[in-house]
Amino acid sequence: MVTRTFKPLFKITMYLLAFVLILPLIPMALDFEPIENTAGTQELKGPLEPNDKLDNVEYLFKDKLHGPESLPMYKGSIYTGTEGGEIYKITGDKVTLVAKLGKKCEGLWEEEVCGRPLGMRFHKDGRLFVIDAYYGLYAINVETGSVQHLLPSSTKIEGKKIVFGDDIDIDDDGFVYISEASNKWPLKKLVYTVLEHENTGRILKFDTKTHKTTVLMKGLHLPNGVQISHDKKSLLVCELCMHRVLKYHLKGPKQGQTEVFVDNLPGEPDNIRPSKRGGYWVAFGRGRSSNDTSVIDYLIQYPFVRKATIRLVYLVGTALKTVSGFYPSPAIKDWAAQFENGWILYETVPQYGLVVELGADGKILRSFHSPKHKIHMLSEVLEHDGYLYLGSYRNPFLGRIKL
Repeated sequence: MVTRTFKPLFKITMYLLAFVLILPLIPMALDFEPIENTAGTQELKGPLEPNDKLDNVEYLFKDKLHGPESLPMYKGSIYTGTEGGEIYKITGDKVTLVAKLGKKCEGLWEEEVCGRPLGMRFHKDGRLFVIDAYYGLYAINVETGSVQHLLPSSTKIEGKKIVFGDDIDIDDDGFVYISEASNKWPLKKLVYTVLEHENTGRILKFDTKTHKTTVLMKGLHLPNGVQISHDKKSLLVCELCMHRVLKYHLKGPKQGQTEVFVDNLPGEPDNIRPSKRGGYWVAFGRGRSSNDTSVIDYLIQYPFVRKATIRLVYLVGTALKTVSGFYPSPAIKDWAAQFENGWILYETVPQYGLVVELGADGKILRSFHSPKHKIHMLSEVLEHDGYLYLGSYRNPFLGRIKL
């Protein structure tokens, strides 16, 4: 009886193993060629010693704000962009729609149609500048709601269109610094960018007066958060897949040169913003605890396995998309997108929340953790009036903790 049961199980196991081993070698219309990832991380000790400060988070506007990514403040109100392409104004306990980017869409499985506002900053003239991951750079009059499309993503810069606009900052002369996280994969395939460890990311410089755009940096592994330094002499760039922050010199004897500002961060840094103590807040899309490892962590070590994994979820997603053509269910369409774009893999990741404060010299001063996973996938920190407001690309609320 045992032998009869064992034989079919053994055959199934062998077939699955053979399929997984052959999968990376099968010709497929998917240009995914992962390379070795050598990014390091440091132990959680000293200023990184785990704590539960983020577990005391308040959920503001739960189920009203979905994915409030960036949190610029203007005249006492917080502004943010969300899933679906909306821009909101938050004043006290009131949320007001300011503008809508993108086009009317059926659901988030067609995010590239909906639009997805990410990095946001206020110009000194009061206009809100927004980078949409799919459509490009906008300027919005927050009083009237009028929208100006300054730099469409279809614009070619050094022969290449903008594929995945991520974050921005603006200097006193009106130059907008834009991080293009990837010139290969769009936002919806962020997981592909991470697992392939490709380095097509760029930093662009847009002149608001002439509307000319130049490339400042290229060859980056998913650059996202950008922040002009307090002395205005350099641009800080979070390079997510390398777990570090770079420093690009805008002025001075090192103009045009790049150096590492802080390395081996404990996770994947997203946006970087000023702190009240003269340093910078860094939010982590995926923090790492001292004893939490995930499927993503294991996959990073083996390019061959990463290739097989992405191909597998891509095939499942493609099959589900085909099914949705016959049975147009929103649930099936959503699952198809989750698999095809690889987001299903992030469901297996320990949701460890992490925020770090850096000094003006790049040294880690302190950190805030959520070991109980009360808040995670953080994108940006706004320090205001004794509180930290916590943005996220995916959470259905705005987080807040008291300092």
